[in-house]
Amino acid sequence: MDRIIRFFKRDDVDMYLTLAFLIVVIYLMRGFATVILLTTIFAFLGIKVSRWLNLKTHLPYWIAVIVVYVLVIGIFIGALSYAAPTLVTQLKVIPDMLAKAITNHPVLNKNIDKWVNQAIHSSELIQNGKSILVTGIKKLGNVGTGFTHVLMAIFLSFIFAVSRGRMMLFGRQFLKSRFKKFFGNIYYLTHKFIMILGRIIETQLIICTINTVLMTIGFMIIGMPSIMVLAIIVFILGLVPVAGVLLSMIPLTLLAFASGGIMRVVWIIILVILIHAFESYFLHPRLMADRTDLPVFVTFITLIIMESLLGAWGLIIGIPIVAFFLDVFDVQNSEPRRAPSTNHSAK
Repeated sequence: MDRIIRFFKRDDVDMYLTLAFLIVVIYLMRGFATVILLTTIFAFLGIKVSRWLNLKTHLPYWIAVIVVYVLVIGIFIGALSYAAPTLVTQLKVIPDMLAKAITNHPVLNKNIDKWVNQAIHSSELIQNGKSILVTGIKKLGNVGTGFTHVLMAIFLSFIFAVSRGRMMLFGRQFLKSRFKKFFGNIYYLTHKFIMILGRIIETQLIICTINTVLMTIGFMIIGMPSIMVLAIIVFILGLVPVAGVLLSMIPLTLLAFASGGIMRVVWIIILVILIHAFESYFLHPRLMADRTDLPVFVTFITLIIMESLLGAWGLIIGIPIVAFFLDVFDVQNSEPRRAPSTNHSAK
């Protein structure tokens, strides 16, 4: 019995038990995972940029936070306001182009009425149409929920960033409490994961910028109109790791068809495939490997597995999770890591 007690009093066992406790808590709070992760990401970036602005301009920190959030939100809204009217104007010509194509095509023009009547009286097609409609309504609901989560995360991250000093003082009170060792382990583990996640997010911003530049050059070569609008679309959707380039294919192909017909759509598809291959097989694994000290092959396999387990979030937090566990288990460090003391954590 004494041996068991001594085993659980070991610092490394205590650390791993705390990690298991955090995993259980995160699993129970999985319904709020999106808001928590978005708040963490926005707060990390907001605090980092605000501290940089504070050092460069000597503005008070809280004013720097307000300036950063106002500028970022203003740029985002301005970009959408600039892009939306252009997109609507470009997409208006698609119905006319389809009607003209049907009229000029002899087979389509001759059989279109018959095909429409068959579709109307087809019970199987009607049933499939109902299923598609229900699925579309659910997807629209998910989009609305996601938008709400983003707004909530922006608000919470802003409040956290502004009151960062007060929150740090509040957190230090736990490190001086009766369970200071337990809270010290929680601080150590969460701080380590947030730092790893922050490096990954910074890398994704670099990848997104490189993809946007390459795609813009491709648009200029192909002769696409409204290149600035297309660059905004690619950059915003490119914030989604790996899948962002593929998501951008939907508006890009529609605009390509509206401006140049089928041939321009083919060129856009080829361009997106090339950029996606470059990002997936070279840029993303290589930069992520450099930031996390993981081999390129391990990084690539991690993206595939985590995407299947966690969906879109797996592409964002999959590599930080693997790098975090490797660090906690001392896989990447040849020297044994001592469990942090409470005093060191408090400092």
